[in-house]
Amino acid sequence: MSTVFVANRTAAEGGPATARASPAISILGALQRAGVVVRHDCGGKALCGTCRFRVLKGASALSPILPREGERLAAVGEEAAAGAFRLACQAHAFRDIEIELSL
Repeated sequence: MSTVFVANRTAAEGGPATARASPAISILGALQRAGVVVRHDCGGKALCGTCRFRVLKGASALSPILPREGERLAAVGEEAAAGAFRLACQAHAFRDIEIELSL
């Protein structure tokens, strides 16, 4: 199991919000299980991009960008397509990462 640190959300204890992640579930699923509110208008189908997050640390610890996610990120802009941003509904963490949720 790995840990997702959310730099721009605060946990009840006052530090950054965290979630235990597994390669078997998306970052969105891990965050929801931990009680971190993440906007996801399309229900996790990579159609809206509202669950977009910026990767602060650990980009290499994430699953590869698959076509559907790549298409949605390309619509956001060049920086997103280059891997600086990912979709929480599509990305899976293999090791610890630090992120910043967009919305």
